Amino acid sequence: MIHPLRDKKHIAKRKRAISTIIWVVVFLLIATTGILAWSGKLFTLIGRPLWHTQETVVNAIDNKGYLLRTKASVFAENQELLQKNADLQKSMLDYNLVKEENDQLKELLGRVPSNHTFVLGTILSKPNTSPYDTIIIDAGSAEGITAGMPVFANAITPLGVVSTVYSQTSLITLYSNPGQKTEAVLDGSNAPVELIGRGGGNFEMTIPVDLTANENTAVLLPDTSSEIVAIVGNVISSPSDPVKKVLLRSPINVQSLKWVEVRKN
Repeated sequence: MIHPLRDKKHIAKRKRAISTIIWVVVFLLIATTGILAWSGKLFTLIGRPLWHTQETVVNAIDNKGYLLRTKASVFAENQELLQKNADLQKSMLDYNLVKEENDQLKELLGRVPSNHTFVLGTILSKPNTSPYDTIIIDAGSAEGITAGMPVFANAITPLGVVSTVYSQTSLITLYSNPGQKTEAVLDGSNAPVELIGRGGGNFEMTIPVDLTANENTAVLLPDTSSEIVAIVGNVISSPSDPVKKVLLRSPINVQSLKWVEVRKN
């Protein structure tokens, strides 16, 4: 009689042996038929899109960060270049102003008569800001200026006289100051005339009706042949009057001047 428990053990042992043999056979079949290599290719085929996707995402993030940094740096560089350009334009403007003033001063020095000594004064206040038809310059007693000295524009056109002197500044009364009287000579006839200031660079004079005073005729300071103090404009006359009124204007617009010259001798 066969014992049932022993039969069960024998059957289980035989099943394990058969199962082991089957697994060994399956492994040998896989190894010898290249199924392992094919499975590696399959794994690579499936994994490649995932790897590419990962690489694209990482590169996109890196590139975006680089792009943001580049935009910021480009903006900063652009601002720096704009500032440099503005500084260069300002420097060029300053250079042009200095060059223009230098050219004007050279031209002015070329007109200065050699037999006179002049003091150059920068105009600080013009008739639109100083008392009517007066100007203030930045030269005074420290430069040897005294009251009564004649003042010129471009060294040849008489403007007025120094009326008040301070240490560093001087007040100049223009010939056209309202009520100011100036002895002069009518060009062409050498007839003496008296100019009366009307303000704003304007004058008037009264002359005999038979004395010719055509438009644009120059009126000179006495004892000179080139110092034009006024130019004839309109002539007002009446056949019944023995005299006529002549309106004149200054040959120089004081508002356009930067400097004047005070003649010391």
